[in-house]
Formats: sequence, C-alpha cells, structure tokens
Amino acid sequence: MQPKSHGRILLTRPNPLDPLQIQDNILSHPDDMKAAMARIELCREIGNSASLRPYAKREVMPRNLKGIDLENFIRDGATTYSYETCTAKIGRDSMSVVDAKLKVYGIEKLRIADGSIMPRVTTGNTMAPALSSANAPERC
Repeated sequence: MQPKSHGRILLTRPNPLDPLQIQDNILSHPDDMKAAMARIELCREIGNSASLRPYAKREVMPRNLKGIDLENFIRDGATTYSYETCTAKIGRDSMSVVDAKLKVYGIEKLRIADGSIMPRVTTGNTMAPALSSANAPERC
C-alpha cells in the first residue's frame, strides 16, 4: 500500500497541449518486489492450505515459480491500482508547484486541490484526503 518506487510525469514539449511522458516505474525499488513476492507466497499458502483443498482442483497461477521466474510473472502482471498522487509538490524550493495554501506559483487565482498535492500517498483510498484538501483553502 505504500510503495517505495516513484514515477515521474514529464513534459515532452513546451506546449501544454502536447502529450506527457509518464514513467510509472512500478517495482523499480527492490523492496517493492520483495513485498510483491511475499504477498504471492502468502496467497499461495492460503490457497493451497488443507482447509481450502476441497474447493480447488489445482493452482492455476503462478504455480510453483521461484526466483527470477516469479519476478518476471509479477512484472508481467504489475499495474497500478490506485490514483496517481504526489505530482505537484508543496514547498518553497525550485521543485515546488504550490505553497502551503495550495496556490500555484506564478499563476494568480489558481489552486490545486486534489491528490496531486499530497506529500505522501495514503494507505487507503485517496478520495477523503482529496476532499479535505479541496476545502483547505477556505480554512487558510
């Protein structure tokens, strides 16, 4: 729920209507792969347990894969399951997009109030914190 891998969204040209380049970098941090492998092993253990044996004929996937074969299986099926967040940094340095009141630097009367301004991804759905940030400018 809290991956250590981080992606990037890059501009391809100066025109804001030009397509963006999205580098998701899923499983680029070794700890994320270790966690994915541990999850599969746990699911296999539960699915192959004696209590569930009467309800299953055989294990279909990933079967008894180990090492690099299991890593390849995970990479082939990996996808993001959550909303993209943390793309508009809050702060005062050169990489920051918004200030503490969510005002966009360099553009008057514009604020960002969605998951992109979150400093960290939540462990649950991002909707509640996004709604909280949408109301934050009124409280500031």
